[in-house]
Amino acid sequence: MSKNALTASAVSLSRNEAGKRFSHTEDAEALQELRAEVVGALTTDHWERPWRVYDLDAMSLVEVNHLVERGLMTPAFSEEAGEARGFAVYGNNQASLEINGVEHFHLIGFREGDQLESLWSLLSVLDDRLEAVASYAFDPRWGYLTAYPGKAGTGLRAYATLHVPALMLTGKLAATALELVGRGLGIAPLWGGAGGVVQISNVARQTGPESDIVAEVENMSRAITEKERSVRKMLMREHPVQARDQIGRALGAAQHAWVMTFHEAVNLISAGQVGMEQGLVEAPGLAAESAFSLMSRLQPAHIVLEHMEVKTDCLDSPEIDEIRARVMREVFAGAIVR
Repeated sequence: MSKNALTASAVSLSRNEAGKRFSHTEDAEALQELRAEVVGALTTDHWERPWRVYDLDAMSLVEVNHLVERGLMTPAFSEEAGEARGFAVYGNNQASLEINGVEHFHLIGFREGDQLESLWSLLSVLDDRLEAVASYAFDPRWGYLTAYPGKAGTGLRAYATLHVPALMLTGKLAATALELVGRGLGIAPLWGGAGGVVQISNVARQTGPESDIVAEVENMSRAITEKERSVRKMLMREHPVQARDQIGRALGAAQHAWVMTFHEAVNLISAGQVGMEQGLVEAPGLAAESAFSLMSRLQPAHIVLEHMEVKTDCLDSPEIDEIRARVMREVFAGAIVR
């Protein structure tokens, strides 16, 4: 993947137990039995790496949101309630499993970078081992059955996160979205579209080989990346002063702000990253880690757990914005526009 495609990758698999109704209609006792059976299987030594099982009832709001921010838990699952829910993380945060959410089982893999194929390989292995514990609901015509019929089939969703601020700024992302629809894919803004960060994924019900779905998302990601690179070159060629001005203003705010929202930070990091990739900016602190990693660790729950001595469950605390601004000043210290 081109260096201009600030990316992260995710793959998920939705499965349901054949002997039970979907979570939203099944009795709590039956779901609790299913959770106990699966958790028991996860704690055996039959896995290459251990599972870490979480007690959701004992977790704080910030701890739950930290898992969401890291891509290990879906927002929908974090907002649900119910004593029968379960959650576990595999190995060193290589994958996770939601139990009795919308689906009985939801396997998730998330990594920074272009990692769709390796994630699919890992989840495929974990899926096979889970099937030895549970009897998956499967129909010869419809494939794996899911609570939402549109997800039936492979039950697989592949996601690629791309950094495409030039396409967003010029309005060319709309045409790209239409092209994706014709291929059974969709595009959605991540973090409200801050910084031009978007996510593409397969959205249509698909019954073909899972590897084909992953390859299609990868191929379209590369095509969009090339479009983004071309548009950036065009903007630099036709509007060089405006481009330098926007990037310079971003560096100024990053170096001198004392209060900063998450969305503002993402926009400033995005501008700085584009400046570095176009050879306009020298920013040793920003170059020391991926822009996506920096954006991720500036999310509210990350700030609370990693920077605040006195923990709070209030993710709107003014102190979070102050600490975020401090981190940005440190990262962008010494950054200059050539």
